[in-house]
Amino acid sequence: MGAVSVIAAAAALLRPGLLVPSGTGTDVDRDRFYPAMYAARAVPLGVVVAVIVWLTPLCPLTQLVLAMAALAQLGDVAIGVARRQPGMAGGAAVAAAIHLAGLVALR
Repeated sequence: MGAVSVIAAAAALLRPGLLVPSGTGTDVDRDRFYPAMYAARAVPLGVVVAVIVWLTPLCPLTQLVLAMAALAQLGDVAIGVARRQPGMAGGAAVAAAIHLAGLVALR
């Protein structure tokens, strides 16, 4: 999911309409502002999740990283619900569930 988050952020930077559909927000929203804000969080966090989970899966740091990634995704769920963006809320809910499942599996 970390790698998926990085790919989604890069896609949103290249095509802002993927993150902010037309008919919502202002021109600034649809241009680069919100995709850039998303990418600023998603890219570093996604890289850290992907690297930590694959390189040191039994390290206590892995649990912390997965918990933080799940919290970030739950924040995205809340934003998606508040902005009435079911795709954003649903995708983030799936990502959060996967992060939480990984966290539970490591306990």
